[in-house]
Amino acid sequence: MKIGELSRQSGLAASAIRFYEEQGLLAPISRTAAGYREYASNAVERLRLIQASKQMGFSLEIIRGLLSDNGKCSISKTMEQTGILLREVEAQQEALARQHQALTELRAMLNGEGVSERCRRHFATS
Repeated sequence: MKIGELSRQSGLAASAIRFYEEQGLLAPISRTAAGYREYASNAVERLRLIQASKQMGFSLEIIRGLLSDNGKCSISKTMEQTGILLREVEAQQEALARQHQALTELRAMLNGEGVSERCRRHFATS
């Protein structure tokens, strides 16, 4: 299928498809005599897999490593990378929980007795 048809079926702009090609994530199987790219029938599935992986937070470099030439994911590589990404997400959640706690404590302090009016004004205008 040509890039226009792949674009219609995948919902991605032709420029995005060419970008993924430049990044080594998708390759045309051939070119026509006129130079048009011809993509395999599994190209739509591969593009959907790339998009889903991006939405989960995988970088294009990681996605490239997960995909084989036939468009399927390596289960062992995906499990390994998923574990890494899960640990990163958990660390971010812990950092956000600490930040939430600190902000809650600051608000309680600012609303409490004994806080100078000057301090309240500083935080109210900042």
